Amino acid sequence: MDNLRKPKILGMSIFDWVTALLGGYLLAVYFYKFNDTESIIIFEFLFILFGIMIHYLFGINTMLGYYLGINKKPIRK
Repeated sequence: MDNLRKPKILGMSIFDWVTALLGGYLLAVYFYKFNDTESIIIFEFLFILFGIMIHYLFGINTMLGYYLGINKKPIRK
C-alpha cells in the first residue's frame, strides 16, 4: 500500500485522490442514481468537503487541510 501512495502531486498522494474520486463517482451513479454530469460533479465536490470535515473533526492533518489553512503541515514518515 505504501508503494501505491508514493507518487505525489503537491505533497498529496495521487492514489488517494483517484480512489476518493472514483469512490464518490460510484456512490453518485450506483447508490444515489445520479445520471447527469452536473449532479455528479456537485456530488464529488460535496464528497471532498465531507472528507475535509471528517479529517478536521478527528484531528487528522492533511496536506489539503494545510493548503486550506485548517491544520498544521502533516509530519511525513
